[in-house]
Amino acid sequence: MIPKKNYCRQIRWTALLLVLVLAGCAATVRAKAGQTVSTALFDFTVSEARPLTEYPGVTVPEDRKLISLAMTVTNTGTGTLPVFAGDFQFQWGEGESDFGSCLDALDDQMMPYARDLAPGESGGGLMLVLVPRDCERMQVVYQEQHADGTPAGTYFVEVPL
Repeated sequence: MIPKKNYCRQIRWTALLLVLVLAGCAATVRAKAGQTVSTALFDFTVSEARPLTEYPGVTVPEDRKLISLAMTVTNTGTGTLPVFAGDFQFQWGEGESDFGSCLDALDDQMMPYARDLAPGESGGGLMLVLVPRDCERMQVVYQEQHADGTPAGTYFVEVPL
């Protein structure tokens, strides 16, 4: 039999551990451009955001501006990791249509649609995004999921334009 004093301590530690585990299951992480963000499988950094007036192969509509930013992803796991450019969403407002994804890669400077990274390997490239002309900031968002499809964590990187 466990002494009552130790039993109560065990219950408190178990409850605290449960709270920490549950809180970690759906974490929200916020960062700024240039900071490295760590997920369960990889680290990523968003930097060098700047407006472009043109890019070969891209037509910029009059009501939009073209934003270029650099993305680096490093596999921190023990197995090969497929990384997709489309896993990262760009948000610039609260409306239902205030988001988008990067343009498809047009050259070797841009982040490819998909790439496998070996353990410890880094990769990335430029990501181009069309945002409203009056947009002054946006967020790069990555949402992690458990194997069963439930949200595990959401990562927001604030990018001034």
